[in-house]
Order: sequence, then structure tokens, then C-alpha cells
Amino acid sequence: MTPNIDRATQFLAAFNDIESHLRFRLNADISDSFRWMVGQAANRRLINPAQEEVLKSFSELRNAISHGTYHNNKPIADPRPDTVATIEKIRDVLLNPPLALKVLPAQQVKIFYSNSSIAEVLELIRTTEISQFPIYQDGEYLSLLTTNTIARWIAADLKDNAKINAKTIKDVLRFAESSDTAVLLPRSATAQEVVDALTSPELPWSVIITENGTKHQKPLRLITGWDLRLLLEKLENP
Repeated sequence: MTPNIDRATQFLAAFNDIESHLRFRLNADISDSFRWMVGQAANRRLINPAQEEVLKSFSELRNAISHGTYHNNKPIADPRPDTVATIEKIRDVLLNPPLALKVLPAQQVKIFYSNSSIAEVLELIRTTEISQFPIYQDGEYLSLLTTNTIARWIAADLKDNAKINAKTIKDVLRFAESSDTAVLLPRSATAQEVVDALTSPELPWSVIITENGTKHQKPLRLITGWDLRLLLEKLENP
């Protein structure tokens, strides 16, 4: 078993790395407490709520190790091996955040244009499992076409005409709801940033990664709720 003093030293080293990192990212004063910085980091989404809770509890352990009683040069407060492993994982994720594109498998994104026939999309839906499509117009990202939008268009056509009329994608997009949206992020987006975007109060359908996160660039990856598991696993087990 690793000696107590070694685990305490490991814990303090990781804690100090996190404290220095947060102080730098927040441009915090030397007098700002660790707990305050953790709260500010959570507000700015530099850390997630679970990390916030753990780090605040670890601040008490740090105080016990640093300022508590020692016996035979060993701290009375003894961090368990799993505690050391947890804080080191958080340290590694914060100092070297994994990029979403590095975590997820490569993907060939299928895009369409607003003046394309909706029949092209329907055929792709029939032959694949793809359910979301970035739509471009005049060289820029216009909207996200989802199977929910298509279902609403079909339902409206059947109600009005008892048949489905051939339409362009732009016509079908009229049936999109405010929730049928995507967030554009750059290639440098971290796994945490993508998780935050997908779980924000607006609950977008997907994140579209482009080179710099701008509308005039073609998508490098379409990240959906199905990808959340892989992203969260990486954040929990760097």
C-alpha cells in the first residue's frame, strides 16, 4: 500500500495544480478562496456541477492535510486512494481538456442545400440511420433539418391534400420548431464544451463542428445526443 504521506503529497500536488489553473483562468486575486473560485468556474462552465461539488468537498480535506495534526511526520487526515485518483482525474481534464473531435469517431457529414429536393433527404433517411441534416444556402449554414420537421411537414400535407407534394428542403423548413436547432462550435471545442452545449436550457438537437465555428464553413462533425455517452465517459475517465 502507498504510504500515507505519499497519498497526501499526491493529493496536495493535484489540488495545487487545480488551484493555480483556476486562479489563472479566472484572473483571480491571491486573496480569493478556492471555494469561491470553484463556484465562479462552475458559473462560467469551466467545470461541471459534479466537479464543483467534489472540489468544494476536497477543499476541506486540503485544509485538514495542510493545517491538521501530524504524527510521525504523517498527516492524520489520510486521503483514500480513490480520492487521490479522483482529484488527479479532475486535474488532468482541466489542464489538458480532451477535444470532442479526438474523443468521437470520424464522421462523413451529409449536407443538403435549401433548393434541393426533399426527396433526396427522404431516400437517405430510408437507407440510413441519419436523422439530422445541416442545410446550407448561398455558401452558409442555414438551418438544421430533422426528421421531426419532416414528420410535421408530412402530417400537414396529408391533412390538407391527402397526398404528399414534392417540395424543396426550404419549403419543408417552414415546419421547423424553435427547438430544431444546432449550435456551431470550432474544431478546438472540448468535450466539456460540447456536453454543456447539448445540455444547455435551450436543448439544441446537435452541435455542428466547423473549422472556426462559423456559418460559412462546412461541417467537420455533427454531434448529437447519441454521442453524449462517449463524451461523458472521457470526462469521467480521462
